[in-house]
Amino acid sequence: MTLRTLVATLALALPAAAETSALARCLAERELPRVARVRGPDERAHYVRVVAQRDGIPSAVAPIAPGDTELALVLERAGEVDASGEVWEIAGNAGGSHFCSPIALARDEIDAERRVIVAAGLNYAAHAEEAGGGDVFLFPKPVAPSAPYGVVPLPSGEVLLDYEIELGFVLTSEVRLRDLPSREELLAHSAFFVANEISNREPIIREKPLSGTSTGFVEGKGQPGFLPAGPWLVRGRELFAALSACGGEGLGLRLEVDEGAGFVVRQASSSARMILDPHALLVRLAEWVEAHGLRSPMPLRWRGKTRYYPLALDPQAPHLPAGSLLLTGTPDGVALRVPDALALTGRGLLHLRGPIEQFRQEELARAAAGAPGGYLAAGDRVRARIDGLGAQIVRIGPPGAAIPDPCAAP
Repeated sequence: MTLRTLVATLALALPAAAETSALARCLAERELPRVARVRGPDERAHYVRVVAQRDGIPSAVAPIAPGDTELALVLERAGEVDASGEVWEIAGNAGGSHFCSPIALARDEIDAERRVIVAAGLNYAAHAEEAGGGDVFLFPKPVAPSAPYGVVPLPSGEVLLDYEIELGFVLTSEVRLRDLPSREELLAHSAFFVANEISNREPIIREKPLSGTSTGFVEGKGQPGFLPAGPWLVRGRELFAALSACGGEGLGLRLEVDEGAGFVVRQASSSARMILDPHALLVRLAEWVEAHGLRSPMPLRWRGKTRYYPLALDPQAPHLPAGSLLLTGTPDGVALRVPDALALTGRGLLHLRGPIEQFRQEELARAAAGAPGGYLAAGDRVRARIDGLGAQIVRIGPPGAAIPDPCAAP
């Protein structure tokens, strides 16, 4: 067996192991084809199969294909690769400076409308309640997925930086919204991963009407670095077969924040608590596009222009191209807390403010105070993990901090 070591200066220290459930341990022991994307010893991007891990962080990988290989082909080859061939060990059991997003998707591809990223809001009842109520809705998130062990820069200006652990999936073949695949077909042609759907709540609150959905979602969620993804992908067919074999009904989701004194749990839930499962979200998307057209009414100011990004492509035959991403929503436990409307209105009257502006000012003051358990600040670390899909750890950087892409062309 040829053995090479990926020599790296680690971007992060390996943290203490998080608590793991029996289901998580069962899934970790399954021979799942876990597909990651790394910068290899030749300084080029490669798809690899994770053949060893520690607490959800890869410690050894086996090369599958060059990093520009079609993902559907990579997932097929992943089932044939094991540790009996060439293996690359990860120095120090954490490849912070080598692991890239497992999905190769650049912002330019999103801007050129060759692929789309669709996110779900309020898809867990407890989160909908803590966010002030409402029905499940969909919006575009035009952000390139970034490295699982990288940096998330704070935006400049007024910021209420929040975290959202989500189960994401990438399509490996086109989905036509007027001829949707069955649930089984969807699982055979998609791969699932850990996503942290980072948000700046300030524009979301600022653009919130007294009733209905804010138009600020794309503005608040569409900033560079706001989608750490990975560390690996598992095809839906294998992932959910393993879940069933392990006796689980849903995948455990867990997000922790380290504000300097160690990781503290903020979110802990199960994908079984989704209101709409991945297939049902596609049905909802098809219904929305049929009723309202391709483009979201939520704008984003980007590169000097106001843009309205699509939720699907081609008005004659609405579809999601292969390589498009869907984010299934977050459970409760985010930093945002919507207060009692009557009390908020009363406090607003004392300051000659409407209730929305009063809420915004109170949240900005809460963030500025840096009280534990609130919004994210520079220096914080965020660990997100989903059963069977590994753990990612990102650090919050100052405004303007570089977003590392280890797989960028040398």
